Amino acid sequence: MSVTFASPALEKFEELDWPARTDENWRFGSWKEANLSGLETVGTGATGDLPELLTGFDRLVFANGELVSGSSDAAELVEGSFGPTSRLGSSKHAALHAAKSKHTLHVRSGSDLALEVIYFVSGEGLSFSGIVIEAEAGAKIRIVNRFISVDDSAAVVVSATDVRTAEGSKVTCLVTQELNRDSKLIRFSDSTLQASSLAKLAVVHTGAKWVREETYSTVGGSDAKSEILSVALPDTGQEYDQRTFQHHGARNTFSDLLFKNTLFGKATTIFSGLIFVDEGAHGTDAYQTCRNLMMTDECEAHSMPGLEINADDVKCSHGSTSSRVSDEEIFYLMAPGISAKDARG
Repeated sequence: MSVTFASPALEKFEELDWPARTDENWRFGSWKEANLSGLETVGTGATGDLPELLTGFDRLVFANGELVSGSSDAAELVEGSFGPTSRLGSSKHAALHAAKSKHTLHVRSGSDLALEVIYFVSGEGLSFSGIVIEAEAGAKIRIVNRFISVDDSAAVVVSATDVRTAEGSKVTCLVTQELNRDSKLIRFSDSTLQASSLAKLAVVHTGAKWVREETYSTVGGSDAKSEILSVALPDTGQEYDQRTFQHHGARNTFSDLLFKNTLFGKATTIFSGLIFVDEGAHGTDAYQTCRNLMMTDECEAHSMPGLEINADDVKCSHGSTSSRVSDEEIFYLMAPGISAKDARG
């Protein structure tokens, strides 16, 4: 089946510039890595060994963005991109996804659902994935997304997730990034929460050479709750660049964002986050924390937490800490005969 790219999306992509050194949203980030000029979309992909199926979960398997196995009554493959929006610096990459992504996985349920989605990535070039998770009133949805490299090719994955929760619903979404050390990942994660709903979003990064991740949470209904967790374990030659925005637009809303990085070798992490409370969003309860554990003297962790409040009667806090394993802790680890190098990770 031939695919015709949407002309407006392609025109928008061509009008926008790649990130530059002077872009504030790319402060400390490797903006040169973000330039994808000359890359073509990869062809038919291969699949790898499948992990053991999670108990109680359905499974869908994709290879370079194409569905190769599995089914779910609650999942539909829709032609084209849903058109992710970047508000944190990667507008050209969002436009690229809108212009060239062939499919969107649309998951919609009004009851309980557990679904695992595996994305196998192979070949050198661009690969796209997109998923919309729509929880109807009272629904409970659990989603696990896994990105796994099949070979050692330098793939570039552009991925977008959009979580939408109706009143009283609950979504739990876990993403694991297990790409090879020559690959890149650019990921957009958006969530929009209605009244009395809950979204728990978590991501674990262990692979890839370079990651740019933009997480935008809109807590738009009273008594809605957003929980966002990230765990990253970068080593030499890896950079994880994460930007976040917690937007509170209604009374009595809650959000808690916790990013934990353990850096080895000459790894680099960047965290930039903002809690934004609208006028009238009284009773907001919001937290933002970034914790960096530095395992060597050569690693770098940059953190830029932020807060903007335009309402009364709110409880908000933001902060970042960076610490190193103490010499005393290393000493006790070395006592059984472990070398200093191994004791530090």
